[in-house]
Amino acid sequence: MALLAACSNVGSASVTVPAGSEPTHSAPAQVAPVPTSDEAITIVPTTLPPPAYVFPFVGRHVSYGGTHHDYPASDVFGCGAIVVAPTDGTVVQTREVDLWDAAVDLPSNRGGKYVSMMGRDGVRYYFAHLDTVLAAVGQSVQPGDPVGVMGRTGNARESACHTHFGISWPCPQNEWGVRRGEIWPAPYLDAWREGEQRSPVLEVFAVAQASPTACEEALADPAAAEA
Repeated sequence: MALLAACSNVGSASVTVPAGSEPTHSAPAQVAPVPTSDEAITIVPTTLPPPAYVFPFVGRHVSYGGTHHDYPASDVFGCGAIVVAPTDGTVVQTREVDLWDAAVDLPSNRGGKYVSMMGRDGVRYYFAHLDTVLAAVGQSVQPGDPVGVMGRTGNARESACHTHFGISWPCPQNEWGVRRGEIWPAPYLDAWREGEQRSPVLEVFAVAQASPTACEEALADPAAAEA
């Protein structure tokens, strides 16, 4: 329930969200459960203190650009950097085995080893191409808690050691197309690096509202949906 509830609370408004079905996934991936009830979930604004944000890379100097290739994301370079939670939340998905095969190039395996977490702010944060996963599904994390180590798994084996960082909203089932990124992370990385408390909540909410079929389309694509 937490995954859908958090998403529906983006923008601090009362929202009714249909519950989804439980996700399916391959054995190496670990995924938090999603509600199976057909009843709608009604969410009211939280009275908890607002989330805090931190720069999610420590231990190495890292660099990143303001653009990506064909969709919004950031590739962050600084091999061996520790990847940490940018805000408080829960780890909802991990993959600790690198399943990518260049001969097949299945999109859902391109990220190699990864961690996906749901912030208390209702935003999903995705870190891919990790050398090591340091978090487990269901684990609660606070800003700055280690979740992985930057590496070159997945299709990063054919490029440079880096971490792919994506920001999105959660989908009710396990998919890759939305998880990889829906808004540009660089402005938030810039702010967090300077200690500014800039939240992606409103932008994520706006893009989600403008793309109401994104999750459905991601799940309908057999190449991009994670089995």
